[in-house]
Order: sequence, then C-alpha cells, then structure tokens
Amino acid sequence: MKKKIKGSLAKPEPSVIVAAAALSLCALLPLRVYQVSALIDPETGFFTQSSFTVPLFYVLLSVVVIAVMATSYLNDKAGRARDLTVKSKPLGIVSAITAFTLMFDAVYQMYSYIEVKAEYNPMTEQLTQSQYLSKSGATIMLFQAVFGVFAAFFFWIYTVACFSGKTKLKGYKLLSIAPILWAICRIIIRFIRKISFVNISDLLLELFMLVFIITFTLAFAQVVTKVTPEIVAWRLFGCGIPAALLAFLVSVPRLFLIIIGHADSLVPNYGFNPCDLAFALFIPMFLYNTATAKKAEESKA
Repeated sequence: MKKKIKGSLAKPEPSVIVAAAALSLCALLPLRVYQVSALIDPETGFFTQSSFTVPLFYVLLSVVVIAVMATSYLNDKAGRARDLTVKSKPLGIVSAITAFTLMFDAVYQMYSYIEVKAEYNPMTEQLTQSQYLSKSGATIMLFQAVFGVFAAFFFWIYTVACFSGKTKLKGYKLLSIAPILWAICRIIIRFIRKISFVNISDLLLELFMLVFIITFTLAFAQVVTKVTPEIVAWRLFGCGIPAALLAFLVSVPRLFLIIIGHADSLVPNYGFNPCDLAFALFIPMFLYNTATAKKAEESKA
C-alpha cells in the first residue's frame, strides 16, 4: 500500500524538505521571540494578553511539522538515507559541541541534585530522604546527569568517526541509547515539577521538542550502529527536522533575552539549555551529511 501511495505522489528531494523547514523557521522564530519578550508572564508562563501571533504561530508550526513528517514518510530518498560514516569536519565539530553541552548539562544536573539533597531536613520533613528526593525530582536529575555523561561519550565517539571516516559504531549499540534516556529524564522532570503544568507556553514546545529528539536519536542510534536502518531511516528527516525546528524555537528566544539583558523575563526552570541549541545545529548538519553522502554513493554506482 505504501509503495502504491509513493508512486502516485510527487517526491520532493530531501534538500527541498529541509529548505522548506528553514523558510518556515524564518517566519516562526520572529513570532516566538516577540511572544517570549512581550506576551509571556515570567511568573506563571501564561500569555498575558491575546494576540493574533499566538494562533498563527501554533497553526503554522503544526502545518509545517505534519507536512515534513508526511513528505519524509512518502519520500523514497529520505527513506533510503544512510549514515556512511564519511569524513566530515563540520559535522565532527558540531558533534563535539553537542558532546560538550551534554557534559555541561550533566554537571549542572549533578549540582542541582546536591543542592536539593542539602535542603532536606529530617526534623521538618515527614518524608524519608529517598522519598523527598524522588518527590522533588532530584532522583531523576541524578539519572539525567548519569545518562548525560554517557550521551556525551557517545557523541564524542561519533566526533572521532566524523574526523577519521573509519571508526565504526556497531560496537556501541548499548551506549547509543544514552541520549534517548537523557531526553526521557528531561520529560519526566517536566511532569514532576508542579509549576510545569501552568507554564503552558513553554511546556508545550519543550515537550514536543523532547518527543521529536527522542524519536530522532532512536533512529540516529539505529542507523549509525547498523540496527535495521532501512526501517527507521525516514524518521531521520521526518522527526529530525521537527526536532531541530522546535529546538531553535525553544532555545534562541531564551538566548536572545539573556543577550539583551532580560534574563529575568525567563520563566523559572525554563532557562536557556545549551543542549537544545546544540541539537538544533547537529541535526540539520547530520541530515545534510547523510543526504550528500548518499548522492555521492549513487553517482559512483
């Protein structure tokens, strides 16, 4: 059935899909920067006033994400995309940056865990220390820190592969799931914190971003470690592009507020995370490398 549908529809090049997403980012990013800087109450996370930009932003974002996923699923070339582990210094640099930001996040989460643990007072709390840490989300912070270290190590190995063009990642199947578990921990923390449920404007985008990052990193892990890559290859584009798009929309407006000296306008617990911007850069670079490597292989055949 899928082959029949593919044969009856136009099949845009993967580069066209990426270009369309980039153009949509040019429209969505200014809208989001305006919303974060002018419409969102930093204490609650709610929009403080009605604005046509709010429905416009979410409708346009939904249309772009659905269109990207649909065209990627129906596209033969996106579905045949493979990581060929060719030498690519730009991709290696971005991969190294991603590894560094994951390690930074691990250190930050460990520091937060220690802070929360130090706040526990057995004289005033009716909970045991383990119950207190679990309820406050500190236990998940610890797991996020641990998985962050392993995820950083995996991206560092991939960095070496990008620079050498020879390193094979087949032997790192178990390590490759660390980025997935790291992102899952981030989602769990969002639901544990009570404040998260009122920060609608930031929570929704982060949740969707993390879901797409999880789906992309799962496909990425399967492709680079050669675990049934033909089944999940289309998700590299179908989920990777929305993940990168959402990561840009989450991280850049927050970074913008910090740069202009309005960090106090950020909602508590929804600050700038360098990992988000790193993934926003790594994913398009990886997809570009994958698409161009595939073209080079086809031209030689």
